[in-house]
Amino acid sequence: MGTEIGYADEGGIADRRRGALWIRVPVKPGTGAPLLDRVHALRQRQAINHLLCRGCGKPNTGGRPDRRHLFFVASEVGQPLAEGEKTTTPPVCDGCALETVLEGPRPRAGYVAALVEYTSPWGVVGIVYSPDTLEPLPGDNGHKLSFVAYDDPRLRWTLACREVVSVHGCTAVDLENLTGLSAA
Repeated sequence: MGTEIGYADEGGIADRRRGALWIRVPVKPGTGAPLLDRVHALRQRQAINHLLCRGCGKPNTGGRPDRRHLFFVASEVGQPLAEGEKTTTPPVCDGCALETVLEGPRPRAGYVAALVEYTSPWGVVGIVYSPDTLEPLPGDNGHKLSFVAYDDPRLRWTLACREVVSVHGCTAVDLENLTGLSAA
């Protein structure tokens, strides 16, 4: 039995970061068509770690006087983001959030927004493998993927595909009044 999963030709931070082994994804800027229904592991990791807008890719605090970050995340029950809550969803700038909300009622259904003062690295989402059989283990809540904290012993056996942060200093934002955010 080994001590962790890995690639035979593993090397550098492209493969492993904070002890997590990352899924390899092609990086070919400017080629191909966007796959909007999928999450690109490297882009998600960059956006969540550098607080880049998930829509346009630019830093999302540039025009906001209070320097808070706007998070627009899925919520089945419509409950606002709470202190310390975990998310894989990068922040969004006011312009991209406004554009999304103005597209119609569908983007608002099942989503909540919050202004967040800061985020903390928490862990990853990925496929956890059994140390004994090297077979994938069942994920969280019937999914293939599991949330794994950086201090969890399962991290060594996880193939990560998304970075997870915890949010702090959260203030709920009413999506119906999103147009007034720029003045906040």
